[in-house]
Amino acid sequence: MSDGHRVWRFISRLLRIPLFSKILLANLLIVALGAAAGTVLTVWHVETFPEHYHYELIVLFAAVGLALSFVVNYGVLRLALKPLDRLQAAVDRVRGGDLTARVDASPLDDDRFAWLGDTFNQMVATIGRATQESRRLSQRILEAQEEERQRVARDLHDQSAQSLTLMLVRLRLLERSENAAQAREHVLELRELAARSLEEIRRIALELRPKILEDLGLGEALAWRADELNASGAVRTTLQVVGMERRLPKDVELVLYRVAQEALTNVTRHSRARTARLLVERRDGLVSLTVEDDGDGFDLAATLADPRGLGLSGMRERMTLVGGTLTIESAPGRGTRLTATAPAP
Repeated sequence: MSDGHRVWRFISRLLRIPLFSKILLANLLIVALGAAAGTVLTVWHVETFPEHYHYELIVLFAAVGLALSFVVNYGVLRLALKPLDRLQAAVDRVRGGDLTARVDASPLDDDRFAWLGDTFNQMVATIGRATQESRRLSQRILEAQEEERQRVARDLHDQSAQSLTLMLVRLRLLERSENAAQAREHVLELRELAARSLEEIRRIALELRPKILEDLGLGEALAWRADELNASGAVRTTLQVVGMERRLPKDVELVLYRVAQEALTNVTRHSRARTARLLVERRDGLVSLTVEDDGDGFDLAATLADPRGLGLSGMRERMTLVGGTLTIESAPGRGTRLTATAPAP
């Protein structure tokens, strides 16, 4: 290693010392050099001009000391505070909406200023990721709302609208009835169609906003949903509730209910399962919902690559809104286990 390189490394280390030490060393250097130079100059002047007064030396030393102190401190402070100037410029860009702004580091920066710049960069990066995630979630929420509207419209068209159309047909037949027996038969058919339409509309309304969830809580709402599945014969469903003596926050209840609803829909439509099991457990400030079935299962990696088909993306995003997580375990021929966990203070 050459002498020049050693000198440069020494100067670099010296410039990286804390700001307080830089100012202290600079002023100590000024005092030491001033004292030495003043002593030498005074001795020389006294020996050379013993008959003169030496008051002019005081003025000279004061002027030189002030000038030297100003120049050295100005240079040290300008060099030491450059990281703050860069930080201020980055802050101004962020305030203007530019989340790509970063504080550039310099090898001559004070370690504490370098740490401050790194912290600022991490904060801005976190804000940028959070902003992007918020925009993505907002987009998905809008898409989910549109999908829900389309589903309701499809249900109304495919079921309720058809029942009402049949009622109109039966009314026309009732108008053309030739005797009381035919009229009575058409009236009975109309009554059945009206009851069926009412039940379909009631089911759609309950799926949109189950009143039982608002009145009695998550456990009772899931019990009602399990009873509906058992009554339809689609899949034998059991429910176990542990530690749910107190109500959960409304947003947590709603999100967990929607996740269970979507999971059970997947079970009935895609898994060809014979049984499904629901477990809701509250413990240590957390509530977990587990939906497990003995169906066909699926290739988890392939499905997660395009999760829209089973609504996994929507379920994950719902859990994110309440600070929760969603985990899925599945394999072809081995069923599926879905666990949603959320804070429940």
